[in-house]
Amino acid sequence: MSGDNSDRVDFQDQPITQLLVKVATRCNIDCDYCYWFRDASVYSKPKLMSPDVQHRLLQRIEEHVVTYSLVDFPIILHGGEPLLWGVANFHRFAEACDAISSRTGCDIPIAVTTNGVLIDDEWLTCFEARNISVAISIDGPAHIHDLHRKTFQGTGTHAAVERAARMLVSRNIGVIALAVCNPAYAPRHYADFFAACGISNYDIMIPDATVDERPPSIAAFYKGLFDLWLEANRTTPTTDIRIISDMITALLGNNSPTEGVGHKPVELCTVMTDGSVEAHDVLRIAGDGYTSTHFNIFDHAIDEIRKEPRWKAARDASINLCAKCRQCKFMNACGGGYLPHRFSKTNGYDNPSVYCDDLYSMFENMQSILESHLYVSKPDGGRVNVHDTLA
Repeated sequence: MSGDNSDRVDFQDQPITQLLVKVATRCNIDCDYCYWFRDASVYSKPKLMSPDVQHRLLQRIEEHVVTYSLVDFPIILHGGEPLLWGVANFHRFAEACDAISSRTGCDIPIAVTTNGVLIDDEWLTCFEARNISVAISIDGPAHIHDLHRKTFQGTGTHAAVERAARMLVSRNIGVIALAVCNPAYAPRHYADFFAACGISNYDIMIPDATVDERPPSIAAFYKGLFDLWLEANRTTPTTDIRIISDMITALLGNNSPTEGVGHKPVELCTVMTDGSVEAHDVLRIAGDGYTSTHFNIFDHAIDEIRKEPRWKAARDASINLCAKCRQCKFMNACGGGYLPHRFSKTNGYDNPSVYCDDLYSMFENMQSILESHLYVSKPDGGRVNVHDTLA
């Protein structure tokens, strides 16, 4: 952390507002860029969450929502590959969450992030019946996806995942596709593929990298993606590209809903298969055991993680930006970039993002286009150019 605290913003403490639950620590495919297995300590965790851990977790969830009178408490089932946990466990978990909602009045929406390979009719029925929304990881068309997302035998997984994506779209299930940007390819490759699949809600995520690495530039890719977003939504909103929507939201002075954009604390809480509790799981790209704590749901209430030194250090790092970021005109919109992308072995998180120059260029391009094309309606029927709003 920088020693200069004079211009730091104080963010009000609040209880944990969502959980990332690791129901499986292993995976059924072998993606070469996966952050999860960059930390060998995950192999020390149970492969699947046991009934005892699930039971205690549900008790802690109810205790937490009652203690803080929460009106909603989103839960994301994650892995590894969470579908390895099995359909029966998904039904039991969702049914128990519904019961908690009935007793407390707190809405507990459940989502799952999956590679999609295991999805079949039984899974579709589970998602639909239990109102579980699905984020399916698919890197666009086969010639991009199969470069990195392979089986353990080295073959591509695209055919199976595209089949799963189309099956999801055919049912009454909330679906978002998650891709990882490969800047060697034009964004049109991704956009055309998702449109052909009937997927109108997707994200193309910035590849994970620390400051100690040298990832390729991404600015040109995301400028092109923004152009495609404008083209798709010029007359009627038809396509939601999450990273673009988040950046626009942040530029216009509002809080983006995801943790990678905007100046705000990252307060995610991760529950592992053994019941141990950690900070944001992507932070494990910093190295083996970097996210591990001594906290667990058997001995600690969920919100006690806020007092744990490693969790608190990550939370504080997310808002205590380095000097370069604090002097940047896009500080509030960018928020320093995604926290894991600020890490270096020398300075911890006290760095600009490894993508700093790209992010600046992306925001500058987006602001310029918004200023020239968009207007804000006034109550009297008049309108104001966005340039004046941003100013």
